[in-house]
Amino acid sequence: MIDFRYHIVSIVAIFFALGAGVVLGAGPLKGTGSDLIQDQANIDRANLVAARDEITQLKALNKYHQDYEAKVTAGLANGKLTDRKVALVTMPNADGDLVNSVNDELQKSGAQVTVRVSVNAKLLDPGQRQLVEPLVTQLITSDITVPQDSTTYQRAGLILARGIAAKDPARTVDDNANKINSGLTSSELVSFKPSQFKDRATLIVVVAGKPATPAPANSSYADAVDFIEGLDEGSSGVVVAGTPDTAKDGGLLKALRSDSDATKIVSSVDVADLPAGQMTVVFALVEQTTGKAGQYGAFDAKDGIAPAAVQVKDN
Repeated sequence: MIDFRYHIVSIVAIFFALGAGVVLGAGPLKGTGSDLIQDQANIDRANLVAARDEITQLKALNKYHQDYEAKVTAGLANGKLTDRKVALVTMPNADGDLVNSVNDELQKSGAQVTVRVSVNAKLLDPGQRQLVEPLVTQLITSDITVPQDSTTYQRAGLILARGIAAKDPARTVDDNANKINSGLTSSELVSFKPSQFKDRATLIVVVAGKPATPAPANSSYADAVDFIEGLDEGSSGVVVAGTPDTAKDGGLLKALRSDSDATKIVSSVDVADLPAGQMTVVFALVEQTTGKAGQYGAFDAKDGIAPAAVQVKDN
């Protein structure tokens, strides 16, 4: 489902354009004898009224849409992740309200959120690579299988996954996990909330950060995508939750979805700021437990609005 507020943005743009036309018609040129300009001003005034009416209607429809989600479809994901342990990983510049909303939906689904991990910008800063590379090598434990062709940031994801997650359920934070977590926090690459936790998760939700301004090149997210792939390799599945902006040029989801290897294993949802999108994050996690991945949402989401298993019919 698409939030009508995304349509309102374009209508507001028309509103300002028409407003400029009205000002022109009522400004210094008024009374110059140009009937053509005056007629155009009258047309612009009429269009401006129509645009205002359309904005009012769209706002009413948007409120209905949100109320319907909150009061009618709410609860569809409840119980879908009962007894599942999930770690919540937030990328740099992630919106706090978005993180809290995703966390709340996970709780409603019955999942136990074992830890919230904040990835500091320092971890993905190209200028800090000389710190990250040796630290990653130092923190690799004997029970981590490192792919031969892996990058530094894929290995960093694997290491963090070893500290907070496992493919098998009922795994606790052991000595190796403590070593990794201590090394990452003392280097100020990540932080944990709570700082001490006992259980390791099997599933991971990554919350994408807001795109920078001006928008960076999609290639600038290559290390972040590698990092997320590493998280997936070391767990039973990863879903990346983002907003529409993150699915456009300059956003993490756009970069992720442009990587054919990543999309084979990692799922994404580009409307996680909406109640329906938060439920889709849960549904995508359930799908991850079956070994499948999909790209869901409203913007260039090749697999549709949600996993097929939860759709009433194929749209």
